[in-house]
Amino acid sequence: MTHTLLLVDDDENVVRGLARALRGQPYRIYTAKSAEEAMWVLKRQTIDVIVTDEWMPGLLGTDLLAWVAEHYPDVMGIVLTGRPSVETAIRAINEGAIYQFFVKPCKEVDLAIAIRKALERGDELRRTRQLLDLSPQPKDGVQGPATPDPLAPGKPVTSPDT
Repeated sequence: MTHTLLLVDDDENVVRGLARALRGQPYRIYTAKSAEEAMWVLKRQTIDVIVTDEWMPGLLGTDLLAWVAEHYPDVMGIVLTGRPSVETAIRAINEGAIYQFFVKPCKEVDLAIAIRKALERGDELRRTRQLLDLSPQPKDGVQGPATPDPLAPGKPVTSPDT
């Protein structure tokens, strides 16, 4: 199974550098120059990990990851920022459900390892959901298979003493 990454940064040189650093990895890589463009990609492609800059025109990276967490909860998020602050880190964790937070410039090998671990974690979460049949329901109102309600009418109710 080929994993898919989305790299988001308004600085085209950063996106090219990240893509170049990951060139030898077995990933399909998409890029976006803004959070809005990233949303467009997410609506059209299955993405496993999103690596986003924090400070971009329009939506911040943490706002993008909060939207991703709500609409695509299986996507793992990694934040890159050149202007770190405690506030940004707390927002990223509390609102964006991020996997990892990096300060630019970061070592390419550290980012590559974080991406690999995020992919592994995402795979584990999907397998667990499948085993427990707890797949997240899409926000478009389409429902998956119904889980039987043990107390639904027509179902026998048994007590532990019988």
